Amino acid sequence: MTMVTRQHVAEWLDELKVAWEGKDPDRVLQLFKDTKRYYERPFHPGTSQEEYRTYWELIVSLYDVKFEYDIIAIEGETACIHWQNWYRESPEGKLDHVDGVFIIIFNAAGSCEQFSQWWFMEK
Repeated sequence: MTMVTRQHVAEWLDELKVAWEGKDPDRVLQLFKDTKRYYERPFHPGTSQEEYRTYWELIVSLYDVKFEYDIIAIEGETACIHWQNWYRESPEGKLDHVDGVFIIIFNAAGSCEQFSQWWFMEK
């Protein structure tokens, strides 16, 4: 694959949505099995499945998780996605809202090779 398609990106994101809303870190991690650099924060990339797992295991304790996305652009193997996430930290807690951007670089096989995100939480 020299150029990623919109359909491929949508399928990848749909799988992320199912895993995120289903609070299934193992399923999320399957999407990152070939990822060499994972930027949860811009200057300190994660480089191992253990590091990615540390971040994603937090979803298990959340409630009312919802994830939406919009594919903004695709150029070659790189996709830019605007996403939003809502969740509660307790069953009756405040509904938190996170708004962000993913930049995903796919490899020739169509797997995520590099993942970067920037996000802000509504206060």
